[in-house]
Amino acid sequence: MKRSRLAVSVALAVPVLVAAMVSATAGYGRTAAPDARTAKSIEVLSLWGGSEKDAFLKVTKAFTKKTGINVKYTTARDFVPVIRTRLAAGNPPDVAIIPRPGVLADLAHQGSVKELGSMGISSSYMKARYGKAWIDLGTVDGKLYGVAAKANSKSVIWYRPDVFKKNNLKPPTTWAQLLAVTKKLKAAGDTPWAQGAKDSWTLTDWFENAYARTAGPTKYGNLFAGKGNFSDASVKAALRTMLQILNEDNLAGGVDGALGTAFVDAIGQVFGKNPTADLYFEGGFVGGIATQQVNTALKPGKTIDSFPWPTIKAQLGNPLVGGGDLAAAFKDSAEVRSFLQFISSAQAGTVWVSTGAIVSPNKQVKPGAYPNALVRKEAAQVAGAKVFLFDGSDLLPGSLGDDWGSTLQGVLQNPGKMNSLLSSFQSKAKKAFGR
Repeated sequence: MKRSRLAVSVALAVPVLVAAMVSATAGYGRTAAPDARTAKSIEVLSLWGGSEKDAFLKVTKAFTKKTGINVKYTTARDFVPVIRTRLAAGNPPDVAIIPRPGVLADLAHQGSVKELGSMGISSSYMKARYGKAWIDLGTVDGKLYGVAAKANSKSVIWYRPDVFKKNNLKPPTTWAQLLAVTKKLKAAGDTPWAQGAKDSWTLTDWFENAYARTAGPTKYGNLFAGKGNFSDASVKAALRTMLQILNEDNLAGGVDGALGTAFVDAIGQVFGKNPTADLYFEGGFVGGIATQQVNTALKPGKTIDSFPWPTIKAQLGNPLVGGGDLAAAFKDSAEVRSFLQFISSAQAGTVWVSTGAIVSPNKQVKPGAYPNALVRKEAAQVAGAKVFLFDGSDLLPGSLGDDWGSTLQGVLQNPGKMNSLLSSFQSKAKKAFGR
């Protein structure tokens, strides 16, 4: 989630993902890699499952092969309560992949995670591998606590090219065109959209893209840093915009159906073997889940493809909303240091992106490492964006991001209660930000 205390800018030029390979040990403590004969195991905790987990396990396998250090991978789909419970019990993992910078900041302020500069990760080491946006992402109060492990665009709309071809449609570039495509698909007898609103974070991504393109990057930054007001007219305008698509007429199963459908299940509604809808909005990671987990018969460019979120107000352009996961250390050991060194290396990044499941923020990972057109398209979008806005709900402090998702579920279910729902949430936000 997020906070003003976190030294991360929400309007930054995205670092180019292409750079010359440099030594994986440059600037890093030389005591990081233990002798393989005496190496111990480490535990890594993450919320990743499915194809994301499979991709990461290939990275840990490469790490073990290189160092002799075994990795025990633990999945925690409800990451925040799990890590809090384990910390309270005095049983933290060695390393955790933290999905929200706000959570990292909370853990840093509590003294639960290690400051990485003291573990041998120097400023020059980081700058050789990451752009400023990604370094800032793991920085709290001027100190580094997290290394960006993976990145993604959350400004991607997925569609079936075969359906578009059948209906003489082209990928839209403006909101008006997207509404027209939606109307034409509906007129053709199709259900235009799937939505996995049971997982409320998918609705936060809808809002963030709508808000970025209707209110602009400055208001976006202020809103998610506690300097804006969630009951403001600009918030209501963005919600009304997204509800032009997310409504009873356009969603598979209607609003109730969407609220009862999980994220991956909604992907299946569009890209499964028996699709019931034509369009799905979510991050670039959808491509890997769809092709590797939902339907391995999909053919990129023929039965699955994507286009960037369209422009709503021309003067605001197309800011990229995205996210990233951060590797943080709860313990300091030679094995942990070795793991952090590896996960931030070009070797790990290359193995990771070759699975097609992620985009790497590491500048040393070359474009040729990406295995297919879908993920290369996302990598190009990330690299070419003029403005990068970090996932807003992930910038909110504590559990406020989850509360925001629940609020959006309420708005989707009953738009007439928008004002009261937003006022209630604003009271929570004011308290969470200490205002």
